[in-house]
Amino acid sequence: MTWRCFVCSRLRDETARSFLLSENWHEVLAQTPNSSLLVRILEADIRPGDPASLSSFMATLSPPEESLVAGWLVQKSPQNPAVVAEDWWRGLRQAAIRRQLEVAESKIKLPQLSTGEVVSLQKQILDLREQLHEVPQFSPAPAQ
Repeated sequence: MTWRCFVCSRLRDETARSFLLSENWHEVLAQTPNSSLLVRILEADIRPGDPASLSSFMATLSPPEESLVAGWLVQKSPQNPAVVAEDWWRGLRQAAIRRQLEVAESKIKLPQLSTGEVVSLQKQILDLREQLHEVPQFSPAPAQ
């Protein structure tokens, strides 16, 4: 799923908005490159169906950001925005966990680590692998 579909889901559909706001998005997006605009969208008091809330948010954007979001908004919405948002979110969570796992697996190879540090990293790696298996598999939504 593209950022565009995420933004459309967040801005246009109340069910998708509620789902995304119920997730641990702060932690995941903090680990996601180039996600500052997405964070701002989630933090904004945007209510689907309330043009004034969208206008207020748009007024806070820089001209390039405003143009980008406006372009996303004129695109056709996915058929089922809530399902699309959930699928996209699972993929994003998996990517964040994989990045953490790569960092931990790289650190554990360092020769100067103490036994305690190695044990701690081994536990972290096992926990991350378990988390990765607990996240339902990402199934990309077809392009709409």
